Amino acid sequence: MTQADPTTSTVKPGPAPKRRKVSHVKAAAGLLLKESRRILKKHAARIAAVPADAIRESVDRLERQREAGAWEQVEDECERLDELLHQHASFARKSAARETIENIGIAILVALALRSCLYEPFKIPSGSMMPTLRSGDHIFVNKFAYGIQIPFTTTVVGGFMGAPRRGDVIVFRYPVDESEDFIKRVIGLPGDTVRVEGNKVSIKREGDADFEELERTKLPEKCLDDAGESTVPHCALYEEHIDGRSYVVRYMSSADPRLGGQRRFGEWTVPPEHFLVMGDNRNQSHDSLAWTRQVEAVTADGLLGVKDLRDLTPEKLFTLSRPDETNTREDSSYDHVVYMADHASDAHELRLELWRDPVLGTTPVFETLVAQLTTPASDATPTIKRGSFADLWNVPGIENDSQKARLARLKAAGASIGEVAWTRGEVAYEAVVQLPSARAVLQIRCGLAVCRKDLWLADQIAEVVARFDRDRSADARALLEGDREIRYTPHWTSRGPRADKFVERSYGPAVGPAVRPATQTPEPTAAGLVRLRAWRAPDEPETFLRDAALRAAGSSREQAKQIIDETFDDAWLARDDDKFTFVRVDATAQVVFVLECGEQRCASEADALTLARAVQARVPAASKDRSRLPELLTPSDLPGWKELTPTTPPPERDEYDRLRLDGSIRDAAYSVDIEVWLRPTEGLEIKRAALAAEITGGAPDEGVAPGAVSGPLSVGQGTQFVFAAPATESLVRLRCSSGLCPSPAEARALATRAYQKAQDAGNFIDPTAERPRPYVPRGNVKGRAERIWLPPNRFWLPVR
Repeated sequence: MTQADPTTSTVKPGPAPKRRKVSHVKAAAGLLLKESRRILKKHAARIAAVPADAIRESVDRLERQREAGAWEQVEDECERLDELLHQHASFARKSAARETIENIGIAILVALALRSCLYEPFKIPSGSMMPTLRSGDHIFVNKFAYGIQIPFTTTVVGGFMGAPRRGDVIVFRYPVDESEDFIKRVIGLPGDTVRVEGNKVSIKREGDADFEELERTKLPEKCLDDAGESTVPHCALYEEHIDGRSYVVRYMSSADPRLGGQRRFGEWTVPPEHFLVMGDNRNQSHDSLAWTRQVEAVTADGLLGVKDLRDLTPEKLFTLSRPDETNTREDSSYDHVVYMADHASDAHELRLELWRDPVLGTTPVFETLVAQLTTPASDATPTIKRGSFADLWNVPGIENDSQKARLARLKAAGASIGEVAWTRGEVAYEAVVQLPSARAVLQIRCGLAVCRKDLWLADQIAEVVARFDRDRSADARALLEGDREIRYTPHWTSRGPRADKFVERSYGPAVGPAVRPATQTPEPTAAGLVRLRAWRAPDEPETFLRDAALRAAGSSREQAKQIIDETFDDAWLARDDDKFTFVRVDATAQVVFVLECGEQRCASEADALTLARAVQARVPAASKDRSRLPELLTPSDLPGWKELTPTTPPPERDEYDRLRLDGSIRDAAYSVDIEVWLRPTEGLEIKRAALAAEITGGAPDEGVAPGAVSGPLSVGQGTQFVFAAPATESLVRLRCSSGLCPSPAEARALATRAYQKAQDAGNFIDPTAERPRPYVPRGNVKGRAERIWLPPNRFWLPVR
């Protein structure tokens, strides 16, 4: 066997290498070129010169071949370049894992950029935006509608792209807990004042003077639950309109707390760079109107409370308010309260006294009241006017319809009115009115703030008389009404049982001429009559009954004889042709009695006084026991005389009652204003000096506190104080008006009390107070809700 020569032997060629797709070659070439350039740029110094030149030459050839489109040569050159990089620059090449991680990272960054700047999906967690959005809806939020927010910050760039408008549905970070996202509708823009009164929403736009109520139309559709299947009871849908845009809201029409609804009230002024938002499910939405946060807060009423004011001022009834409460109290380190006293005002007082068929007669009662008008306690020398009712209100030259209607009412009332007497004092009108047809007399006092002139007094009288004519048994409290804009405190003297307050007994001879019934006034010549009328603890003044009784007897204190001895002091004896009339006031026992004794029984003054002393002896017992009032005069005092039975039964209720309406007013003249700052940002001393500098004519007042300054109020009459309490890092300004503090001494007492209480933080600092936080900062807004993309039956619905 011949051995072959290796130098001349031949090898059969193998199969040609399989070529890659052109697209793969293009991609591989691009990656190798990019990697080679990066390695040559950053790591050329670490590669030997010859291999580095070989790599550069390979890169140049690869670029020429790629430009020429010689893809087979490109593929071969890629393998040579890859081998060169593997042999001489493997230290600079990225591993497959690193390349994968970097690619994933880039993808994530791109996704975050799209999510932060373009669109982001959200899922609706609750029904607070029903019916616009249901719980479970998935929506897309346009993130660039209001500019681009830098991720993980509240900074917005590109604000020129737009800003939230009224009516927009926005997604935002919840101001109280920014880890949560909320979705609500914008109602108030910066500078707006939003007022909510139950189901009514009004907006006063920045620069406007008036509120504009949002227009809305009730819809016939029913409210549905989150699934859109079952009807929700006590619920109504409305289409609301704002700035030319429309959307649907719903209100619960029942205040039943079991339904979870709430009627909302308040007023909010939106600060710059903030928004006020509300849910479309208005009564069941946790939105701007309900947000609060827990903070350390000061309360100015902890420094001076109602008890302190009652101790240190003459007033007893106070009302506390916080000016602009919703907005001011957002700053928990500051509080401002105002106490307004309900000050009794004589100029607003109304009073009515009424006698119905008085036992002493209407004329004596009327004349006695008129006589008392001459010396009222508060008026010096009033002028008394007497005449008909028309003399009081008859004013010429009245032409308009409202005045004519008033005159018609006055004329109608005048038909029941007899004589009228009136006077205008320093603070009130006083008038006495006789009603002949009703056998009644009334007296009215009307403060000048209510009855400013005669015609207004006539109006008051006409109203009372008209009501009395409709029901002559009505109490005074049903006849007199005060102005509803004034706070009135009523004081009514009730018409108790007549038998508890009054007794009348009449006697005549057992054999003798007939006399008139005891319930009627006897003729002046009724010499055969003995009559006792006695009042126990009367509601009328005892002196009034005395004077009216003397007038009924045709006498007066000037004409009658005063009896003063060991038994009597305020006792008077009057005599006419047929009888003696004895009038006695026992102030200690609160008993007044009138004894009429005809000449058949009392032939002399001594006889009348003897009988009067017998009556007086029983007064102490009768004053203690109302059932013994009839025992003042008994048949045993008049042997041979018999008691006369009245033909008409006496009324069951007393003839007299009165109503006094004490008017109380609230104004700046009766107020105290307290402001407190906790740890002011500019520093305690700088803030104190700034407030002290605002006091014109201020002066140090170390008696209140170290460094305290006092002076007159800048507006109105009164005194103000500014002082610091370093122990609690607080500053106080107290302003007291002249009504509560007529002199600096009263204001100083209030300021001293406030300073003492300011030493203890527990009096006025609450470390866990709840305070409103109603507004969404501009930087918290993520974007505008635009489309619903799930569930399928609501796919791609626009968010109205």
